[in-house]
Amino acid sequence: MATTEWTPTPEDFENWTDDDEQAALAAIASQMKIRHIIKNDEYWALAPGGVIYKLPMFLSIHDFEALSSATDDTDSIEQIKRILAQFAGEEQAKKLEDGPTQIAFNLLQDYGATLMKTQGVELGKSPDSAESSDPKTV
Repeated sequence: MATTEWTPTPEDFENWTDDDEQAALAAIASQMKIRHIIKNDEYWALAPGGVIYKLPMFLSIHDFEALSSATDDTDSIEQIKRILAQFAGEEQAKKLEDGPTQIAFNLLQDYGATLMKTQGVELGKSPDSAESSDPKTV
């Protein structure tokens, strides 16, 4: 994420293309990638810069509702910080707060997608879900 000192010239602006834009955005996105592992029923995320976050794989109904009903990005980030502080301590929430916003958004997206997979939402049904009752045998 280190940058070198550079000042654009008017020609740089004139020569800037959509392809340049896409390449620059892709490079930034790749620097903000979140990687995760799941161990002992905990979600562990590695953020750029080596910061590791820990979140629960089992959310209370209150936490699930708070995340699900967030009305905007700011509220979503506040909820993930609250859960981090509650589960892993204030230091974790502070690290997220002090980092780039892209990391917070990517953490939220990756964590949410991972939680959805545990509920079988992504594939329609969890492989360990109970079979539905057959009304003819009840």
